[in-house]
Amino acid sequence: MADGPRDEKQESTLSVSEFLGSLPLFAGLSKTRLAALALECHIKRASRGSYLFFQGDPADALYVVRSGSVAILLSSPDGRELVINEMRPGDCFGELGLLTGQSRSTHALAQAPKGSEVLVIPRGTFLAVLEAEPSLARRLLETTAQRLRNSSEREGALAFLDAQARLARVLLWLDDQASERGYITISQDELGQHACLTRQTVAKALGRWRRRGWLITGRGHLMLLHRTQLEQLEQHLNGCWN
Repeated sequence: MADGPRDEKQESTLSVSEFLGSLPLFAGLSKTRLAALALECHIKRASRGSYLFFQGDPADALYVVRSGSVAILLSSPDGRELVINEMRPGDCFGELGLLTGQSRSTHALAQAPKGSEVLVIPRGTFLAVLEAEPSLARRLLETTAQRLRNSSEREGALAFLDAQARLARVLLWLDDQASERGYITISQDELGQHACLTRQTVAKALGRWRRRGWLITGRGHLMLLHRTQLEQLEQHLNGCWN
């Protein structure tokens, strides 16, 4: 007799287990351990612009991006937000609070136009596996250390650049990440978050560069026409601080 259709929960658990097993962080875990993780976690779908958690929230889970993207942000005293990291499929985030036992030190914002999907692994479940799997603990610490280093370098660089150089650097970085070179899908508000600038400052700089023919702006997107001009601007203004 042929097997009947799989239960939806069973299918979901199997799919999640296979996804976790494909990630470098969870490499080496047994199928039994992966299945136990998959059974305890749940899938959360977040539309663009929705927050997964806020600074000061309890660190009650580890998040793993399954699709879309999630921005990790810091808030400035005057209310502006700075993107210090962008999590893409396969990346985990929220681990620092789990390791320290302290509340969230950042916000997490879903950014993908079509929404994002994350796996939410409860704190107790993840810490139990972490305690039983020393290799997982080592890989997690390496990931966290590298991420903190990258964030510190990014924050330090932006601290010594003026508004134009900040924005130029962010646009060049986003262009490197884009699936279609020269075409960046992002709003002016989001650009401000990446560069820790107000929307008005972003609009003023983009307007200046548009008039010079360096780029074309549209609603929620822009096209870079002369990337080299932005590179020269960023390097020149960065050099003033060296």
